Amino acid sequence: MIQLVKTASTEADTFRINIYDKMTNADYRPLVTFTSQASGNSFTSLPFAAAYTHKERYVVFYFWISAILIPTLGYVNFGNTDLPYGFYDVTIYQNSSNSNIDPTGLTAVWKGLANLKQSGNPAVEYTDYDTNDADTESVYITF
Repeated sequence: MIQLVKTASTEADTFRINIYDKMTNADYRPLVTFTSQASGNSFTSLPFAAAYTHKERYVVFYFWISAILIPTLGYVNFGNTDLPYGFYDVTIYQNSSNSNIDPTGLTAVWKGLANLKQSGNPAVEYTDYDTNDADTESVYITF
C-alpha cells in the first residue's frame, strides 16, 4: 500500500514501488492513475520525476500535492470534494513518452491501494460513545 501525506513543507511527496523488472522501457516517466474509493473520480498524472537509482529494489515516484493541478509536471490537487482524502485505487502504467497522460493502450505494471491524508490531520478519529448511563450488560434472547 502507498502512503501519501499532504504537508505544508516544500518537499515533494514520494513513494517507492518495486516495478523496474516489469518495465520494458525506463526512458519515460511511468503514468499513474488515482481513483478515489469515496467519490469514484479518477486523476491521471506523471510524477515530476521517477528515480531509478536503486532499480534492483524500487523506483521512486515524486509528486507535488498542492493547490494547483499540472498533470504533466507531477502537481496533483488532492483533498477536495472531487478527490478527497482517503483510500485510492492506483494503477501504474509503462508510459510511451514523458508528456503522455492518456493510459489508453498502455501496459499496467502495478495495481494497488493508496491512502492519502493530510499531515497532522488524521482521516478518522475514534471516540467512545455510550449514551446508556444504566448499562447493565444485559443480553435478551427472544424465541
